[in-house]
Amino acid sequence: MKSVASQLRVGLSALLFAIFLILFAVHDRLLHGLADAMSWREIARQADHMRMLLVSGMHGDRLPDNPCLEQPGSGLYCQWEWRAAQSEVRRFLSPSLGGESLLLPKLVQGGRMEWKRQEPGGGEMWVVVISSVLPRGELIVAVGQAHALHKSVLRSWRFINLLFASLLLLMIAALVWWYINQAFECFSQLHQELARWQEGGGSRRLPEGPAETQPMMALIERQMHAEERYGRKVRRTLSHVGHTLRIPVTVLLHLAASPKLRELPAIQEVLTEQTGLMERLIERHLRRAALMGRSAAGEWFCLGEELPAMVRALDLMYFDKELEIVMQVPEALRCPGNRDDFLELIGTLADNACKWARSRVLLSAGNEGGFWLTIEDDGPGVDENQLAILRQWSGKRLDESRIGTGMGLIIARDIVTFYEGEITLGRSSELGGFLVSVHLA
Repeated sequence: MKSVASQLRVGLSALLFAIFLILFAVHDRLLHGLADAMSWREIARQADHMRMLLVSGMHGDRLPDNPCLEQPGSGLYCQWEWRAAQSEVRRFLSPSLGGESLLLPKLVQGGRMEWKRQEPGGGEMWVVVISSVLPRGELIVAVGQAHALHKSVLRSWRFINLLFASLLLLMIAALVWWYINQAFECFSQLHQELARWQEGGGSRRLPEGPAETQPMMALIERQMHAEERYGRKVRRTLSHVGHTLRIPVTVLLHLAASPKLRELPAIQEVLTEQTGLMERLIERHLRRAALMGRSAAGEWFCLGEELPAMVRALDLMYFDKELEIVMQVPEALRCPGNRDDFLELIGTLADNACKWARSRVLLSAGNEGGFWLTIEDDGPGVDENQLAILRQWSGKRLDESRIGTGMGLIIARDIVTFYEGEITLGRSSELGGFLVSVHLA
C-alpha cells in the first residue's frame, strides 16, 4: 500500500488539475464573451466615427466623396447609403468590398443593428449598421470587420492566458508538494529512528512522533521491552539448564562406552542412543537460546570477504581428500543478517558437503530476487526416501559411521527460519550429489 503522503500528493495534484481545467474553461468562456463585446463596441465606434465624418462634411444634400479608404484584404469594410427626399439612393462601397454591395437589412429610422453575415472573400463578417435621420434625408452607415481578425487576436490572448494559468498551477502544485513533504517529514524521521532502533543502535527508547502516533508508539515500546526481557529470561534459563546437563550427559556417554556394558549389548545400545539424543537436543536448544531475543533484521555484512578464509580452513581440514572447493560468490556480495549466524550456517553446511564429497564442492550465492545460497557436492547424494526423513528435521543420522551429532541440518534450519527464509534439500543437477539451497526474501 502506498504511503499517505504519496496518496495525498497524487490526490491533490489530480484535484488541482481538475479545478484548473474547470476554471480555465470558465475563464476562457468569459474571455470570449468579453472579446466579442469589445469587438462589437469597436466596430460600433468606427461606425459612429464614419457617420460623424459624413455628417460634418455635408454641403446641402451632398455628402463628402470618400471618407473610408479600407483596401482589399484589410479585413475592414464600409458601406454607406444616402437616401434624400425625392431623389435616388446614393451608395458608396469601400474598395475592400470588391464592388459587392451589402444587402442591408430593414432598419428603423434612427436605429442601430449588429449583424453577422458572410464576407466577400469567405468567412464570417461582423457588421454594425447605424441609421441617422437628417433634415434632407436618411444616412445609413454600415461598418464591418472580418471575424478572422478578431479570432487572431483572441488566439494570442488565449495562449497568454493558458501560459499564465499553467505557470500558476505549477507554482501551486509545487507549494502543495512542499507543504506535504514538510508535514510528513516527522514520519520519515520516525521511520529512520525506528530502523536504527531495530538495528540495536542508540537509545532503547522510541523517538518522539506526532501526537496521533504516541499511544501506538508507547504500546510498541512496552511490547518490545517485554519481549526483550522475556527473551533474556529464556536465554538464561536454557543456558543454565544446558550447561547443567552437559556434565551428567558426558558421564553417561563415558558410562555407555564402558567395557563392562559390552556384556549387556541391548542396554548399551539403548543407553548410547538415548544419551546421544540428549546431547543433540541440548546443543540445539542452546543454539536457539543464542538466537532468541535478537532482531532478525537490520544487520548486514560482506559475505564475499568472509568466505575465502572459511574455504582455506576447509581445505586444511580435508587436505587428505584433496577436494576442489569452488566458490562462485561476488566479492562485494552483502548478506542480510548477523555475521556469526551466517558463518555458522555456511560452515555447518559446507563441512557436511566436504564430508560426503568425492572430489568437488561448489558454493554459490547472490542477491537476485533476494539473497540465496546453494552448497552442493559430488558425493553419493541422498535418495528420495532418505530425503523424506531429512525433511522431517528430526536430527536423525542417516550414517552412524560418520563423525558428528547429526544436528548440522537442524541447526542450519533453525538459523534460516529465524531469518524468515526457506531451506531446500535435494540432489545437485550439476555435480550429482547432495544439494542444500537457502533463500531469504
